[in-house]
Amino acid sequence: MRLIWNQGAGLSFRPEEFFGREEELASLSRVCLEGRSGIGASVMIFGPPNVGKTSILLKLKHDLQRLPEGSPPPRPFPFYFSFSKILSHPLALSQHFLQEYLWQVLAFLGESPLGAFDAEAMCERLGTFGLTECREFLIAHRMWTERGDGLSALVNALSLPFVSGREIFYPVFLFDDFQYTCKLQNIPDGAILSILRPHIKSGHFPMIISGSSPGHVTASLKREGLYGSFQMMEVGGLFPGASAKMWASLFERRQIGMPPHIQARAAARLGHVPIYQRMLAEEVSFRNVQVTDEIGFENLFALSITEGQLNRYWREFFENAFPDRLQRARAIKFLKRVVCDQFPLDTVEGALSLLGTSPAEGGEILSSLEFKGLLKSDFEQLRFVNDPVLADFLYWAFERGVLGKTSSQVAASLVQAKLSRAALDPVEGEREKWIAVTKELMRRWDCREVPTLLFRFGGFRERFGGKGLLEVVIGMEKEAQKLRLPKISSVSTGYKTRRGGPRFDFDLVAYGFHDAEFSEENLVIWAVDVTTEKTLTARSVEHFENRCRLLSLEKGLKDEQLRKWILFEGAVDPAALEQVARYDIFLTHRSQMRLFLNLFGMEELDLEADVRKPAEMPPGTEPLEFELVLPMKADTEVVAARVAEEVAAYASLDKDTVDRVKMAIIEACINAFEHSGAESGKVRLRYILSPEKIELFVQDEGKGFRGGRAGEESKRNRGWGLKLIRELVDDVEIMTGDKGTTVRMVKYLGSGSEKEGAGSQGPE
Repeated sequence: MRLIWNQGAGLSFRPEEFFGREEELASLSRVCLEGRSGIGASVMIFGPPNVGKTSILLKLKHDLQRLPEGSPPPRPFPFYFSFSKILSHPLALSQHFLQEYLWQVLAFLGESPLGAFDAEAMCERLGTFGLTECREFLIAHRMWTERGDGLSALVNALSLPFVSGREIFYPVFLFDDFQYTCKLQNIPDGAILSILRPHIKSGHFPMIISGSSPGHVTASLKREGLYGSFQMMEVGGLFPGASAKMWASLFERRQIGMPPHIQARAAARLGHVPIYQRMLAEEVSFRNVQVTDEIGFENLFALSITEGQLNRYWREFFENAFPDRLQRARAIKFLKRVVCDQFPLDTVEGALSLLGTSPAEGGEILSSLEFKGLLKSDFEQLRFVNDPVLADFLYWAFERGVLGKTSSQVAASLVQAKLSRAALDPVEGEREKWIAVTKELMRRWDCREVPTLLFRFGGFRERFGGKGLLEVVIGMEKEAQKLRLPKISSVSTGYKTRRGGPRFDFDLVAYGFHDAEFSEENLVIWAVDVTTEKTLTARSVEHFENRCRLLSLEKGLKDEQLRKWILFEGAVDPAALEQVARYDIFLTHRSQMRLFLNLFGMEELDLEADVRKPAEMPPGTEPLEFELVLPMKADTEVVAARVAEEVAAYASLDKDTVDRVKMAIIEACINAFEHSGAESGKVRLRYILSPEKIELFVQDEGKGFRGGRAGEESKRNRGWGLKLIRELVDDVEIMTGDKGTTVRMVKYLGSGSEKEGAGSQGPE
């Protein structure tokens, strides 16, 4: 049996052209490395077409193959296989699977690749490493092939990786384009998962599957009772920082340029999707144009959408998805209404009605769109892809094909529309970040217990209103009433009910399970809204409750299966508080959210790297020094924080650093007020600002604290505040004696500054 070898996607992957995805790779790497201990988690990666799912798998394979030589055995063997490159016959798939597996094992063990696929020769070479199982599998595979039994041949081929090489390596399965497994001839839908089911259920083999059509795959997972075994990972565009690095690489290689502010606009315009960035860079290089301002960029983008790279990409996509021209026209017209015009549609019945064709043909069109990843069916709800480039292409296709406009007319309309569109409201931008942070927080819950007061603003305010952060932290630690959080399996944005009339959206809808037991009885759904209004009104609460009732009716949920959660940052009407209590709605203020994030090791709104210029001092080389004397009275620490804010303004510090400095000075003042016992009743503060750092000194004239029993008492009292201070600044030094205590805090201003002694413990 000889076949010409085809190395596939791995050959064209270039690690140096991969940017971002640090969080996804860290999570997946952790899953893969746990396989050494016999722990095999399963992950499903999904997202829009060509958003970068394959690149994530190939980068993961690249990283696993380059683990340090001294890593203890067994080593992880990343086996990548794409189901999109196969023929539809199961015999062809089984043969191709064996070909890929045997060759990749040989390459992993350091053998030079063969020019052709010779199963017997490969087995002999693997036998020298003690891997003798493959010969028996090849004999059985040949027998099933001769009988024409495709299903048995598939069982044979897919089982080989699970029984070979256990002493030398353990397999990590990276299965790409998994939705193509439902296209096999004369094989039931989901047969591949049926074959893999006992190995997945065993929990010993790390398995990561990827695809643009989660609906097809999750339906098979549910049929096989595997849905709860998989963690869901949704992949979207890159973070802005990663997009900027990618632009730099693309432009440097092509020796072209674009101003940084235009790069940021272009990345946002392209949805931060890597393949779009490559296409636009090629467009700039091919046309040899100079893009120096917004008008130049919008003209180039419109040209690419109407006749350039982006246009060709989506035209080929639809021609491949819908070979029939009439079906293609109907699909494009339908998507234009939903994606471009944002027609409120989320049910199959509504989609068939909008398509205006027979149920059979309409179902075929919807099935093709789902297979290609342009829509997702989630718990009987339809969710369409949010792709700004696709929306503009659909606009061009409709205007050009239906209304008969020329490409130049459409391009002019696109440019005019984009230039006249207002920039994103900063408040709305902050809200989007808050939603993203909450989404990440919920993914980390994992059945932990937290104080119930984090969800009960009324009780939280009644107990801790007007108290300092130290008292709040200590009080929350002692809080006896706890709430057990679920294990969240997926968090989605913009859930819509299928009722007629207006759209009823939630900012987030999370699906989780109590006690990590993935069963229908343990299912719980969290509906979440984030509001940035100045005052949370009773009307807003009522509107949220009505949407929750629709969701509950739609899903047939019991009361305990739906959790309702509102996050807000302003004031709240007394009537709104009464309604929250009446409807059993969780209510969390932004101040509570900071405590919540801290419990899970997160920082507020810190999802992406914030690249800033080093702080700049005003003219003059001498450090600036300020002094302040405060009486030991309630709330005077706010004055100290205000002065710190003004001092930080000289250095042009970012908001996050200013907040950290302010909170550190507040905690140090509260410690001095409450525990120094100074007879003078005063605290002296010094602020020293130099080009490299800002130093803060808080000095009291109290009795100090030392070791022994009294020291232990001081440690308990001061420990919480000091621990928090160390997390807020770079360096903490505590000098204490009979004449009082001085706390020195340092925050370095340059990203590369040396932090000698940073994090030093000092006496507590």
